[in-house]
Amino acid sequence: MENFINSLPKPVLAILAIIIGIFVFMLINPPHTVCDTQASTFKETQAGNIFPTVVKKNKIPPAIVRAKEACQLGNSAGSCYEYFMVLKKVADDVGKASSECTAQLYNITEVKSALNDGIELMARLAWGIKPPEPGLERFGWMQEAEIAVFCRLKSVYLRANGEEAWAALRKKVAAKLPGEEVPFSSDPAQATVEPKKATEMLAEQDIWNRSLFSVRCEAF
Repeated sequence: MENFINSLPKPVLAILAIIIGIFVFMLINPPHTVCDTQASTFKETQAGNIFPTVVKKNKIPPAIVRAKEACQLGNSAGSCYEYFMVLKKVADDVGKASSECTAQLYNITEVKSALNDGIELMARLAWGIKPPEPGLERFGWMQEAEIAVFCRLKSVYLRANGEEAWAALRKKVAAKLPGEEVPFSSDPAQATVEPKKATEMLAEQDIWNRSLFSVRCEAF
């Protein structure tokens, strides 16, 4: 091999060296695509919202951390308003991406975590501590504004991941929903009893009928 290389004319060796150099450079620094540009713009827009910011070398947690905690503790339209608005802005900004770039933006770690967690938390808040009745009760305290946010999250999720992934997410959330309410007991042994899951007590279709996932988003 060495003899072969040495036998090549210097101009040919120079050309080979340039080609190899270009190839190595492209491996180390792949071309910047349109989707990369959209992802970069998205990250700038969402700085402070779902991405932390740095002020004087201090890392400031994004707004979604505080907003989510307030929503979980308060469990009401007022306490969840900021959190839902954060989720809506994330979904809206992902939705602005071109169709071929939606999946890349959605799969940014912070985006995927924010929207998947948001969908799950909204479904669990609407469900409550025991299975609601089918009908309006399945929305819990949520009104049109909150349901519209859920539908926006669903729309962006479907666009990025498809129907099969949505069905898988719905089943994953359903497996965490309580199937019964455990009454308070002063008996320590009873206090540690975990309620049965909805999947242990209800059929899949029945869970769907009682959950936020069954909302007709065409109306929103």
